[in-house]
Amino acid sequence: MSFDLRAALELLFNQLQMYSDMKQKNNKKAIANKIKKWLQVIGQLNNGNFILAIPTNRLRSIKSLIHNQTTAEQFALHVTQKVQQKMYETERYKEFPPQEWLTHLSFVSDAIAKMEGYLADPTDEKKQSLWELLIKINSLQSDHYFKIHWKTISCVCSGYLLKLDYALRCFVEQDCPYWAYKLARVYVGCYEPRYGSGLIPSSIPMLIEVAEFWCNYYFDCSLSQKFPQEFLAIRQSSI
Repeated sequence: MSFDLRAALELLFNQLQMYSDMKQKNNKKAIANKIKKWLQVIGQLNNGNFILAIPTNRLRSIKSLIHNQTTAEQFALHVTQKVQQKMYETERYKEFPPQEWLTHLSFVSDAIAKMEGYLADPTDEKKQSLWELLIKINSLQSDHYFKIHWKTISCVCSGYLLKLDYALRCFVEQDCPYWAYKLARVYVGCYEPRYGSGLIPSSIPMLIEVAEFWCNYYFDCSLSQKFPQEFLAIRQSSI
């Protein structure tokens, strides 16, 4: 009798393991499909006949990739580091006085240090420090709003600080998937008069960076390794 019970338990364990493996495999396949769709968008943006911006809501699937706060925080840190890199590569915008531009750079550097510190050792005190930095950033942004048709538009003084605002909210707000999605939209979305606002050819580098992050996060490999055919098609379409 005991032998039969042991055999039944072993059978049940094996079935549960098979179910778990199958579920994990299906989840990985779903994630791969989401990343693949972004690569398809990149192919559209590379098309020489491209004429109208693609809505940034194509990035909405990011929300389903975030299963906990830490995932959102790691993505936010990654994007903030990319923002800092682009700021260093860009000459000071003429709209900003030299001291104000240096202040913006300082805020980004400070945010990265605080984010890294929190991820290494999350404490209430460090989260409060992130909140305080967010408040300081908001004090520099304009609080002017105006309506265009049915939408209410907020006027901000710095797109860099707006990205930093959303990145910090991934650490301090409860609805972190929502803020990670908002962060991705403002990071990848661009505007040019001939295309409009949204995903346009100049969005390609940032969209690749976002896709690369999630590919490394879930599959521990690069886009070119995970999706060789799709990546090759993108390179060929850009020639």
